[in-house]
Amino acid sequence: MAAREWRFADVAVTPTAKEFDGIYRGKKQHENDFDAVLERASVAGVSKVMLTGMSLSDVDFILDIVRSRPQQCSMTIGVHPYNAAEPDKDPKYLANLSDRINQVLQETPRFLSAFGELGLDYDRLVHASTEVQIRTFKAQLELFVKEQWDLPLFLHCRAACQDFIEVLKPYVSLLPRGGLVHSFVGSKDEMLSLVDMGHHISVNGFSFQDPESLEMVRAIPLDSLQLETDAPWGYIPPNSELAKKYPAPVALPASKKRDKFERGLMVKERNESCAIGQVGSIVAGLKGLSIDEVVQAAWVNSNSMFRLAEDVGAR
Repeated sequence: MAAREWRFADVAVTPTAKEFDGIYRGKKQHENDFDAVLERASVAGVSKVMLTGMSLSDVDFILDIVRSRPQQCSMTIGVHPYNAAEPDKDPKYLANLSDRINQVLQETPRFLSAFGELGLDYDRLVHASTEVQIRTFKAQLELFVKEQWDLPLFLHCRAACQDFIEVLKPYVSLLPRGGLVHSFVGSKDEMLSLVDMGHHISVNGFSFQDPESLEMVRAIPLDSLQLETDAPWGYIPPNSELAKKYPAPVALPASKKRDKFERGLMVKERNESCAIGQVGSIVAGLKGLSIDEVVQAAWVNSNSMFRLAEDVGAR
């Protein structure tokens, strides 16, 4: 498969992130340029982009984007662990969430690819305590089972694998399309436990930051692997050791610093979908495989789980 024929599915991009609205550390530096981000992704062979929902308030904003680019984009709907306290403030929150999901499921073409992002994150307990996160995680799983949605789960697990597995385990047999544990950073044993439960694992720049995670990436079964950028986060510096050892297959577009913003150019050090080739190259290098093998496997896995395209497995 030649580089120009590669097709990527970036299964994690957060369009509501402040960085795409030009806000960095509370200061507005430039206009929203997410349309240009998606265009650069398309040019780079990223034919499918899954836009991550983090709360009920994200739904309309993301849905408008998906409606404007239905061939390229789809979305997830759920409550991220950072937003886990929101249902406690509104007794109708989960019912409203359910209503919105059912409404979006009626749209044609099918815009909703997964239920989530949901799970646990003990790295940032400032957003919600462990107790609140677990309660909201369980409540969403109960809602999912009750509604019998024919969707995979889009899952988040950070520094919480033991509790994550314990909460999720009773529901595994009730998941019609399994789940993806995205942006995974953890040990090889933790990853294998998740795969044994039937889940896929997706990786990005955060997954390459320490020896334990590198060992984990090497061990991900190819039929359980997916790729993502987690843009605008997860930036991989081109001068990093791994990027120099396993360079991106195609050079990125030109970039400028955020305070020198120029529409049509990337923002320096802000991650984008068009950089997913670098993720694929590092994964291939770590696993001792060709980038062709990794890109094709991830494409098939993502399309099969999330039903992003009709030509699953096509080259």
